[in-house]
Amino acid sequence: MQALMADESQILLLAGATGCSKSLVAGHKFADWLLHAPREETQFYIICENMGTGVRNILHNKDSFYNLFDFCREEYKAAKEGGIQFIFHGLHGDKTVYIVGADNKNAWSKILGSNPDGLWLEELSVLHIDCIREAFGRALSRRCKLIATTNGGLPTQEFYTEFMNHAKVMFKDSVPAIELAEMIEDKPYMHYYHFNMEDDAPHLTEDEKAKLKELYPSNSFYYYSKILGCRGFVEGAAYAQLMDKKIHLRAFEDINLNNLQEIGLFVDIGSNKDISRTDKASTIASLVGFSKGYQRIIVLECWKIPSFSHDEIIKQCEEKIEWWWVRYMHKFKKIAIDCAENILINTWRERNRFPTITVKGSVKHVAGQIDLVTRCQLKQQLLVQERLLWSSHAIDSYNAHTRILLDEDGAELDLSVQDNDIGDSLTYGLTENWNYITKQTSRR
Repeated sequence: MQALMADESQILLLAGATGCSKSLVAGHKFADWLLHAPREETQFYIICENMGTGVRNILHNKDSFYNLFDFCREEYKAAKEGGIQFIFHGLHGDKTVYIVGADNKNAWSKILGSNPDGLWLEELSVLHIDCIREAFGRALSRRCKLIATTNGGLPTQEFYTEFMNHAKVMFKDSVPAIELAEMIEDKPYMHYYHFNMEDDAPHLTEDEKAKLKELYPSNSFYYYSKILGCRGFVEGAAYAQLMDKKIHLRAFEDINLNNLQEIGLFVDIGSNKDISRTDKASTIASLVGFSKGYQRIIVLECWKIPSFSHDEIIKQCEEKIEWWWVRYMHKFKKIAIDCAENILINTWRERNRFPTITVKGSVKHVAGQIDLVTRCQLKQQLLVQERLLWSSHAIDSYNAHTRILLDEDGAELDLSVQDNDIGDSLTYGLTENWNYITKQTSRR
């Protein structure tokens, strides 16, 4: 903690177990920035998951820097930007601190579009990735300082792969091996500190630590996230343990598109109009390529389509595939849509702008061959055989498959969330060529 308080790096990343004072230390560091910032630096921002979290963790928490340093600041009030603001009296003039929720894009877009002098991102694993990207981009372009906290998340989450994995690791001897294995450490201006229950929770008795550890089964996702503070896969994941980025994720630029035998668009329909709401069923269009002899299947693109109307779905999908059709029309053979959507299928078939593409309903069930369980088993088999791949342009689909859970009957657990729709749209691509794909038993 003392090392972190003395650390002058531009970006500080605090990860680790629950109850280990990450937010407390981040608050002290943030207060230190406010206290010593030059006169011309006046705008500082705290971004939480939502305003409710900000109020609870910053304003109402007696251990937060807002209440510990109450003699240095004024009372908070509503901010015009859609959050809360208060004045902090620094040694070199007054500073304005704004608290906003990452769920309010208008609010965080407005503040990040201004000129922040300091940023605090609270709990990276639950913040929208667009907000995180904007915050890091603004910090680097403005040369302002940024501090961020998080418990463990999923290894595929972009806050790891795009940012945290690149930071220099401090106090490596106290960092779990599962964390160190993922660290690239190629950006020395970012420093990573890992907090754990043994070294960073002096306020917890041994009995309290033992009770915390008993809350979650060992090797479960929450044990990794809350107790060890490490990244980990969700318990009961259908595919995560079989997936390896080095094998199954390919840079788009390295794919030889001319060697593909067939390309198809496969669409699952949801009612969600706000595609940023990942907890809602959404319309997903997956562009899938098949190599010669259907040896390998690669998800080339994965698009989330706002479901305003059938006309809008057709329009947006056709706009996205036009580039592909112009270049690969002899390979682009079909659009298969959720077979429950007869009206959309018929409408699209009548309005289809691409004469070489057939529009049809998807294959969901074939007696004695294709059902919910065998669809899931085929994906698992293809992953083991290293035959199911994703392009870097389809990272949303790759990440969704690391989160999809297994139901008790061996099928994908349907939680009616966006991940399930992403899974279904890829499945339609597999069932469309089921017989060809299953003829191959290994990758050549």
